[in-house]
Amino acid sequence: MKNHPRSSAFISVMRHPVATSFFCKKLAVFPSFSHIRVGFLLLIVFNLLSCSKKLSPEEIEARRLLELARLEEAIQNAKNAAISEYVSSLSDEVKISQLFLVNIEGNQKYSAVEKTGSLYGKAGEGNPLVPGGVLLFSYNVSKDPLETYEYIKSIRDFYLENENLPPYVAVDQEGGDVNRLRGLTSVLWAQKKVADSFSLEGASALYSAQARQMKNLGFHMNLAPVVEVLTEKNQDFLDTRSFGNLEAVLSYGGIAINSYEEKGIAVVLKHFPGNSNADPHIGLPKIEYAAGERDSYFKPFEALLPKASALLMSHAIMKEDKDLSAGEIFPPEDSDVPACFSRHWIRDVAKNQYKFDGLIFSDDIFMGALAKNGYPPEKAALEAIKAGVDVIMLSEKRFGSVAGILLAKAKEDPDFAKEINRAAENVIRYKIKAGILELIEMDDGAGEYSELKDSPFQKNDEKIPAFTLRVNPNYKEFDLKKFDDDYKAGMKAFEMSK
Repeated sequence: MKNHPRSSAFISVMRHPVATSFFCKKLAVFPSFSHIRVGFLLLIVFNLLSCSKKLSPEEIEARRLLELARLEEAIQNAKNAAISEYVSSLSDEVKISQLFLVNIEGNQKYSAVEKTGSLYGKAGEGNPLVPGGVLLFSYNVSKDPLETYEYIKSIRDFYLENENLPPYVAVDQEGGDVNRLRGLTSVLWAQKKVADSFSLEGASALYSAQARQMKNLGFHMNLAPVVEVLTEKNQDFLDTRSFGNLEAVLSYGGIAINSYEEKGIAVVLKHFPGNSNADPHIGLPKIEYAAGERDSYFKPFEALLPKASALLMSHAIMKEDKDLSAGEIFPPEDSDVPACFSRHWIRDVAKNQYKFDGLIFSDDIFMGALAKNGYPPEKAALEAIKAGVDVIMLSEKRFGSVAGILLAKAKEDPDFAKEINRAAENVIRYKIKAGILELIEMDDGAGEYSELKDSPFQKNDEKIPAFTLRVNPNYKEFDLKKFDDDYKAGMKAFEMSK
């Protein structure tokens, strides 16, 4: 009978005189129970052979990749620790302000409209109170690109002069009717018209040129695109704001996302999980969808979210229209609340099922439909943060009273305080991604990575760096020639519509 490879190896080892002497000395420790001595001997040999087995090139590469992954994880943990420490070091006023995206006044030189006293019912007292993100409308934008750049720069300057973290600057630039930069950047049609009139290549050129112009002006974020499929149930509200059917949304939506994100403009996908024909500014959308409609509502978000920086929740109440009498499937506990206050839609679906780890925005909490249905702004903000929202968006220019409600709740409720920290940390992560803040390695404080110690793949004195955060001191100057070139490229792309 042919010997097993391990048996052959055992025989070869035992024929070696040094090995024989070694094992005899080991066996002398056990003067009786010969069967135990033999078993112990076999175990020693088996372990020696296993440990000395030469790794294949594939196994070596697998181990190397595993240890590199562990190293990357350790570095990411160090970065997360630095972000947590940074957020903990912020004053209550600065921390809570990170959770708001707010419209602002002016178009020449920025100044705050309220002070920190408004957080505590003492309006007019304290230092300037400014939000973590600013949302510009058409009246904030000049037709002159340099003037718009200077105004946006003045926002950053004001924040720094008053010892605040610079904000991200956002705008609603879907195209068509929702076009805050009309007359400033190149022509941008509504999404439906883009899908009907442009090839995918042409749409990419159109959106890429728009993104380059926005970046040059100083914008960080676009509250677009809408990635809802156009149906009979929402066409009165969405109309040309949607790319159209599911195929068009997936293809043109993907092009728009890539075009903006690759040029440094974060996109905010809208509006999850959907809308009805009711205008959420005046009426609360209520949607019952059949099992066969799931793809039209959810497929675009599931497919496109991995490419996006942020997601905006709708105010719609979503329910699946099915017979629950059999008791097999139950609706979520919060199925009767708007999606922006729903742990099911935010945590269970967006974060857990779709694995989305970017920023999550509420829709405008000052929309009349919310207050009419039992959610005034103060309650709406609380419910949104508890559900998992990171940023509260509001069209009003003053947010102090609402932020004060959140701050007071955090002081009395440790669990809610953790939610505030979670949201603030996510905003800080985005500001690092946007280049507003930067993580820098500290010269001291680096620690040895124990997982790689004594590893053949470890570099000499491999250390896990410690990190700290600071405001990025570099701010890009406006390039008029580049803006003009990108404007012309956008107009050329527009003229190439089919």
